[in-house]
Amino acid sequence: MEENRIPIAIGLAFNKAPPQSIDAGTEFSFSVSLSWPEGIGPECATFRVRDGDRTIHAGDLPKPAAEDGDVEFTLAAPEEVGEHLWTLVVACAGNEEGELAKGALPLIFTTVPHATSLAVWDNPSPVVRGARFEVKVGAKCTASCGLGGSTVEIRDEAGKLMGSGALDDATWVGTASLYWTTLQLKAPRKRGLHAWTVSFSPADLNLPHGGATSSFSFVTVAEPEHSVSVKVVNKKTKAPIGGAQVRLGLYRAVTDETGSAKVGVPKGEFELVVTRAGYKMPERSVEVSKDVRLRIVAETLPEEDPFASWTA
Repeated sequence: MEENRIPIAIGLAFNKAPPQSIDAGTEFSFSVSLSWPEGIGPECATFRVRDGDRTIHAGDLPKPAAEDGDVEFTLAAPEEVGEHLWTLVVACAGNEEGELAKGALPLIFTTVPHATSLAVWDNPSPVVRGARFEVKVGAKCTASCGLGGSTVEIRDEAGKLMGSGALDDATWVGTASLYWTTLQLKAPRKRGLHAWTVSFSPADLNLPHGGATSSFSFVTVAEPEHSVSVKVVNKKTKAPIGGAQVRLGLYRAVTDETGSAKVGVPKGEFELVVTRAGYKMPERSVEVSKDVRLRIVAETLPEEDPFASWTA
């Protein structure tokens, strides 16, 4: 008769429910509040997590939190993608009469492939048509999985493969999970704006991952025929100004410590714009039919007074 006795119920309710969507194979947590029958407490309790008739995890009930008595569980989600129905069972050996106390709570969640994202940087523009250039491509996973060895591809607007390579095993400096590589590419002969697509298709990873795409654009220009040499100096001190951005239409350069920059351009008329924080520089139109040397005189701008707009 003892074996047929109905267990006394232990009340279980979520204080913090498990996430509805969980990356496959990763840990997740939830907390449960328990209502104990008279004469029974957590000291004698054990727990089991079942998937149908299969026990996934079992052990002594974790120690309840001091502030509210809730119990927190941390479990590993299945590596298979899909919907899962687990059951948390909490049981106690019994009260003074030897009766079994027991409670159950369903755990319903869905495991999904790990989301991935792509980044492209250091892509030059403009690029001389037909010239070789390189870009950096990086991929990362929401769960910080190792993506080293995975392949990334770059395709043009028509879907033609323009370059591919494997991500390095080392991550980008300063990041914990951005795996990257440098891809060598060749610019099209056609001049104009180009938008290419980068794709990441995970394969041979231990856990399921979703793919990712990104894009970048660049402009191809004609081969340079002449050079425009620009020298930037301080109007008052005559000292060279390094780090100034020099733009001749689509063509760009940066002045070195001597204040000098050289830009290769085809024949034509270009608007010359030179900028650097703290300086005012004149803009001008430049006609290029041969090599040109220019001197840009920069005026120092007065420092802004942070209190100038304040009124008493």
